[in-house]
Amino acid sequence: MTTTTTSAVERVVTGYLDHLVVERGLSANTVSAYRRDLRRYAAFLEAAGVRGLGEVAESDVAGFLAALRQGDGDHPPLSATSAARAVVAVRGLHRFALLDGLVPDDVAHEVRPPAPARRLPKAIPVESVVALIEAAGTLEGPRGLRDRALLELLYGTGARISEAVGLAVDDLDRAQSVVRLAGKGGKQRIVPVGSYALAAVEDYLVRARPALAAAGRTGVRGGALFLNARGGSLSRQSAWAILRTCCLYTS
Repeated sequence: MTTTTTSAVERVVTGYLDHLVVERGLSANTVSAYRRDLRRYAAFLEAAGVRGLGEVAESDVAGFLAALRQGDGDHPPLSATSAARAVVAVRGLHRFALLDGLVPDDVAHEVRPPAPARRLPKAIPVESVVALIEAAGTLEGPRGLRDRALLELLYGTGARISEAVGLAVDDLDRAQSVVRLAGKGGKQRIVPVGSYALAAVEDYLVRARPALAAAGRTGVRGGALFLNARGGSLSRQSAWAILRTCCLYTS
């Protein structure tokens, strides 16, 4: 690319970076990262023989993204997170150029940043789980027994909170030590229940659930396994609140 072409691209980049500082108020670190990304983009366009932003095609922007992920002799491959940031910078540059009337259309609009890899959640130590369950039992009365049974069941079966609060009494087979969980899309699975969870649920069913059910309309038999203080089904939000409260006790 000629010096004139380089200057034309760099002038737009400079104007865009000034816009980010003055009008958008982005931090110095963010602007510095954008500057590095856009300089790399300008170099990529130069190597491709593109003479200005008005000549950039969507394939050029997509090619730049591919080059970010593959790397080259001067740059190592970027992670999905870093490449996504660079694509966001490029998309912003082209959007800025369009709004300023420097280009006829936004060729970068349809180029999507790569999605970062999904990481598996880390398992918390057994000691932390024990502390959570013990914290649930500190509340006196039926609700304390319910909270402990809920946490024991979550840990003992690996159920999601939404699955646990959606359980009916009849979903738990205490004789076979299994529970029927309804997951996403209505898919059901039979999951074994550990002895500690089974004992905690049994304790709740005998000593706590009848008192909670008395405040509702469904009665003691049947209905939701986990009840709130008014005798209705425990909601997912309430179950999360129970878990958060127990976390506060252990922190």
